[in-house]
Amino acid sequence: MPLETSAPSRVGLIGFYVLVFAATGITLPYLPAYLKSLDLSATEVGVLLTIGPTLAMVVPSLWGQVADRTGRPDRVLTLLVVGSAAFFVPLLFVQRFAVLFGVLCVYGLFSTGISTLIDSLTLHHVALRGGSYARIRVFGSMGFVAASTAFGALVNRVDVTAVAVPLALLALAAAWSLTLTARVPSSGHAPSLLGALSLARSARLWPFLAAACIHWIACAPWNGSLAIHLAALHLPTYVVGLAAGMGVVAEIAAMLAYPRFADRVAPRHLLFVSFAASAARWAGMALTSDAATIVALSALHGLTFGTFYVASVAYVARRVPVSLRSSGQALFVSVAFGVGGLVGLLSGGAAYDAFGGRWLFGAAAVVELVAAAVALGLKPPTPAGLLAE
Repeated sequence: MPLETSAPSRVGLIGFYVLVFAATGITLPYLPAYLKSLDLSATEVGVLLTIGPTLAMVVPSLWGQVADRTGRPDRVLTLLVVGSAAFFVPLLFVQRFAVLFGVLCVYGLFSTGISTLIDSLTLHHVALRGGSYARIRVFGSMGFVAASTAFGALVNRVDVTAVAVPLALLALAAAWSLTLTARVPSSGHAPSLLGALSLARSARLWPFLAAACIHWIACAPWNGSLAIHLAALHLPTYVVGLAAGMGVVAEIAAMLAYPRFADRVAPRHLLFVSFAASAARWAGMALTSDAATIVALSALHGLTFGTFYVASVAYVARRVPVSLRSSGQALFVSVAFGVGGLVGLLSGGAAYDAFGGRWLFGAAAVVELVAAAVALGLKPPTPAGLLAE
């Protein structure tokens, strides 16, 4: 007898995206400053910040395969959010580097798998009930910018509040996740990293994965060195906020617009446009020291991340069977944001110290052109799907 298939509601998915990304909107910009306030060295803070990308190279694929094997990504998601909240609690109290390292490692074992599973559930909802993935995912970006902006306006200095508020949001997300009831066909495959790697080979996803990884490496100067670069240009601190805010607004606009042309333009073509536009953006960053120009260039973030992300999710969804959807999305996250994020942050930091911000953004433009060239060579899926080829 076939397993009954069900999908979570649109309201449930939107609420979860808002809560989880609101928490991220505080931890991403403010947790590094909180860690620095604990009298940690810049090197120690840097090591702590690489834990997430390092774990993201492996962990999402493992959780994705657990979800695919059991056919209950909803309950696996609940486990991940509960675990994330539970292991975020110690950050309220611990201050020593070694203890912080251990806590963040365990926290990352849960947190790095969340985005993969909620995206998989959203794709499952769209497949059964219609609608647009981008129009649901955009609420995560809205939650991010709202929480980040409100926190910055209401808090006079970065302290333990940067831990307490995200913790409360994660706790609410854990409770909310219980509403995301879903059943999907079980793949029956035992969860393993080798299984995810096998998926990459059999689905012939590796050219896309390579392009996504190279793109995210090229994004490292923006993700890791923007504030440092703008300070070196002697620009006011508020320019960082304006540039970041413009970027998120553009990201939201891109996600809202995506459904209008998603059926007319193939994801692989959108990826090429995203990478080419990003190359122009980084080249502009390398050439300018004008605040207004930098903020204007940030509008291209809608292509750099917004269009790139939703087109990537669509690209993978069209190339893996439903029973391996979580594993496919996890593989994308692991390679792009795990491998790409770690390589980009480590190499970008060293390159900035050696050559400075202008050279770093110029190099990023060249790397981005490599990603665009790879995207040009991506092939359309066959009617049977690439997994069957």
